[in-house]
Amino acid sequence: MMELPYVTVVIPCWNEARFVDAFLDSVKAQTYPPERMEILLVDAMSDDGTRAIVRDHALREPNIRLLDNPGRSRPAALNRGIAEARGDVIVRLDVHAEYEPDYLLKCVHGLLQNPEADNVGGVRRPLPRDDTALGRAIAVAGTDMFGAGGARYRTGTGGPQWVDTVFGGCYRRAVFERVGVFHEDLDRAQDREFNHRLRASGGKILLLPDISSTYYARSDFREFCAWTFEAGYWPFRASRSVGRWIGSFRNLVPVGFVVALGVAAAASPRSRHARRAAAGIAGLYGAAALASAGRLARRHRDPALLVTLPIVFVTTHVLYGIGSICGALDPAARRG
Repeated sequence: MMELPYVTVVIPCWNEARFVDAFLDSVKAQTYPPERMEILLVDAMSDDGTRAIVRDHALREPNIRLLDNPGRSRPAALNRGIAEARGDVIVRLDVHAEYEPDYLLKCVHGLLQNPEADNVGGVRRPLPRDDTALGRAIAVAGTDMFGAGGARYRTGTGGPQWVDTVFGGCYRRAVFERVGVFHEDLDRAQDREFNHRLRASGGKILLLPDISSTYYARSDFREFCAWTFEAGYWPFRASRSVGRWIGSFRNLVPVGFVVALGVAAAASPRSRHARRAAAGIAGLYGAAALASAGRLARRHRDPALLVTLPIVFVTTHVLYGIGSICGALDPAARRG
């Protein structure tokens, strides 16, 4: 039997006292042989008790190490972890998630059984951080084509599929030696930019639906709004910073919706045709949102979704589109 490769798990972290204990328990419960893995939690100098929790785990588990990330950014944390890694395989995990016990084993087997794959990942199944009607709607919207676009790690797939990006990722170490590391000027979208660079170099990314994790989605409305704006902003801002388009068609759809509705609404006071166009766009969108809400409410047997999902849908699409426009026009973006 072939010996499993040594795995380094890299976890960016900052002020995660609420989640890090359960997260580390799920990582320690992995069926991957503990003598064949190390867990590097790269912390941006947390001040909420996170570091004490991690140190307590490290006292009991010698393969857990706490590393400092004075640069504080997520890509800086990833690059610090990669630089310290001893593994032939490097897996990125997120503190706001919990993982099935065989998650790492399935990821590594995915690489071993698909030698053409450079990065392997699975499906992310969201749960609300707070079990409220709005929190459930935010989580459910992230699994639906209407709410989340065509990202297969969100919406799922019936079988293995080559994709443009995955949640987290399980990489061969050689990928970083060939392609480089994460772009530290990008506060967000650094994984998207890296995976774009990987694919441009001839690399491949494989989504395996039997690999799954549970992600705790934001439930606070203001926090969700800020996150959604940034989710739209960064693919466009990052594309300008690195001098190439790193997004996909699904990133353009909310922009088109916001621009079309905005132009029609602005011209409405002077044009009957514009008023009709604005009403038509709003009507078609409303019908699609209500139909999607009804379908998801039935699937999840949650009548409250009929009210909350349309709110989440319109918030997502409008703020994402506005964020995208701001990212495309931001004068602070510069080519790196």
